[in-house]
Parts: sequence; C-alpha cells; structure tokens
Amino acid sequence: MNKTYCTCLATSVGEIMVFWNQKGNMASVESISLPEQVHGTDIPIPPAAPEISGKSHTDINLLCLTIQEFLKGLDIEIPLKGFNMDTCPPFQRKVLAQTCRIPKGKVMSYGQLAETIGNPKSARAVGTALAKNPFPLIIPCHRVVRAGGDLGGYGGGLKLKESLLKMEGVIFDQPGRVSQECFYIP
Repeated sequence: MNKTYCTCLATSVGEIMVFWNQKGNMASVESISLPEQVHGTDIPIPPAAPEISGKSHTDINLLCLTIQEFLKGLDIEIPLKGFNMDTCPPFQRKVLAQTCRIPKGKVMSYGQLAETIGNPKSARAVGTALAKNPFPLIIPCHRVVRAGGDLGGYGGGLKLKESLLKMEGVIFDQPGRVSQECFYIP
C-alpha cells in the first residue's frame, strides 16, 4: 500500500492541503482540501492516515505553485494528469469531466450540467457528485450554481465561491446571485 503524504499550502484564501502519494517517480494527487474543509469537519482525507511531513516532490511543488498563481487571478489551466480519479464512481467522473468544460467567466446550473451529461432529471445527483469533488479549484465546481443564479453550496464556503467567480470575471446582478448573462450554453 502506498504511503499518503500531506503538503500544506499557505495561500491568499487560507491553508490548502494536498494529499498525495508517490508511484515510482510520479506523484499521484489523491485529494485537495480547501480552507473551510481543513478547519471544518468535512475533510476528504484519503483512507490511509496521511503523513504531514517535509517530504516534497517536484510534481507537487509545481502543483502548489500553480494553485497559488491561479488564486492570484492568473489565467492558468491545470491538466488532470497526475490526479487519481480511481476513487470516483463513473457518474461522478462524467459530472467532473463536464465541469472542466465550463469556461472561465461562465457558470452552469446543476440542471444544465445534468442535461449535458444526458441525465436531465439528476440535478441533485450532480450536486452530490460536485460536493464530493476530490479536486476543488482543479476541477472548477465553483462554476456550478443554482438555476436562478444563487450560489448553491461549496466545500470551501460561499464567500470563497463568490470570490473565485468574481476573480474569473463572473458578473453578479446582486450579492450572491450570478447574472444570467454569465450562464454558459454548450
């Protein structure tokens, strides 16, 4: 069994934890926890107790630098290579893959996302799949909101969700509600 490591990353939004293990020379990211998750009770920690240590890996160091640059507002695309999707069931993988297609500066509703994956009546299931997103920020679940533009939920808290959307250029027509002009139609 691979040993799981935890790298703590100080960012402009608080402490982010990256859980990872090493497979040969490659690092495999198991999950990422946002500040609200780190200090709350809903931390998606991998099954094996992680070792929080000074161990580092070039891939993880690059990922941490990339996350910091993203949070500064830089237009950064993070490829999913090196992220372990094996723990995600097929439906969740489908939801997460479609979520990655939402362009920066746009949002989709849970229902729209359900429709685009061929399950038009599964908006709640889409919400559940996104709530269990093991790679927030990397898979931009913050870009999925309620049909009327209300933010819905977010593991990192609604303040962070709104902040991320504003940073990406999403327009709010009132506090906590995204303007309909920012909805993405694939």
